[in-house]
Amino acid sequence: MFIDVFSCYAVGGAGALIGLGLILLIRTDQPRISHALMIYRWAFAFLAALLTIEFSPTEHRAHWVQWAIGMAAVGVTLLAWAFRQLNGRRTPPVLGFAVAAGAGLSIWAAAIWGADVHFVHAVAIVFALVSLGMAIDQGWLMVRSGRVNPSELSLFVVSGAFAANWLLTAWHVLTVPGPYPPHWLHEPDWLQPWSAMCVALLPLAVASVVFAIVNDRLTHQLRARALSDDLTGALSRRGLRELGERMLALQVHQPSVVAVLMVDVDYFKLVNDRFGHLTGDDVLKHLTHVMREHLRDDALLARYGGEEFSVLLPVRTQYEARVVAERLRQVVEATPCKTRTGPVHITVSIGVSFHLPNSSLEEDLAQADARLYLAKQTGRNRVVATDLAA
Repeated sequence: MFIDVFSCYAVGGAGALIGLGLILLIRTDQPRISHALMIYRWAFAFLAALLTIEFSPTEHRAHWVQWAIGMAAVGVTLLAWAFRQLNGRRTPPVLGFAVAAGAGLSIWAAAIWGADVHFVHAVAIVFALVSLGMAIDQGWLMVRSGRVNPSELSLFVVSGAFAANWLLTAWHVLTVPGPYPPHWLHEPDWLQPWSAMCVALLPLAVASVVFAIVNDRLTHQLRARALSDDLTGALSRRGLRELGERMLALQVHQPSVVAVLMVDVDYFKLVNDRFGHLTGDDVLKHLTHVMREHLRDDALLARYGGEEFSVLLPVRTQYEARVVAERLRQVVEATPCKTRTGPVHITVSIGVSFHLPNSSLEEDLAQADARLYLAKQTGRNRVVATDLAA
């Protein structure tokens, strides 16, 4: 099966430009999604360098392809970083940009100072590792969330196919010596058409799926805003009941459980009495921000009343819920709360319950609230996930 690899490079670059246009259409004030979109824009801009191959001088095309492949390696690595950000798994910006730059520089260094064999090995290893990381990351998200979203499943299939392709390529490169073709895809004859098609279709496929995922999440967030608390932006109690009942109904046929967390600010009355209610409001907004930053997107966060918050979170095991609750407690304790009257140190107590098939949301909340009361009675600034102090 003959296929023009150079034309596939050009199609991939054009698809990246279209993907960039799609991502530029999305507007959001959600920090996590906005940050992910910024990374996606950079990724598609680098992938668009593949389009320049079509216009490169014929006598220098092999070297031009080396430069464009290095740019594409940066783009694919940025895609992997954007996946993590969109899924709520934060990577420090310095580390993200360093890894992306390292992917491109390793390929360019092999092209400039190494022989052809070094360049081909660098390309195969870099793309295999990055694509495998993307597939594992997306698969782990689906396992942890316990539910299958069609768009997220599509993204997993795309990244998994790309990873399988490059793992086969890496195996061939490491076991079969040259000569190497001018397009540098050193692969078995049966695999090369599929690899070229992957290069051609990957940018647009990823952009389309990401557009669907972001649109779905923003629609969900707009709906949540209509049911939100005016002060903190978290769900109101009415919103918790409406969306919580829907979450419990969706989890009936899933292998996960829903953890219910009741979170209460310790000694909140003293904060109000000492600093005033406006400072107390600042504390509640700070706590909401911290919890949002450290909960997955599929969690429901609500202000249940006063200084008490509720969290509904699909988890694989009860142990995972305890880990999440303990991490929240530690993060709140360690994160400075800046208010209009100066820094205020706060801690929280957390009660945890787990939804059972024969229980209602109200019963789950009542059990979590009882365990929260136990946490406060046994010293505060702690997590209780059973009827005895944890």
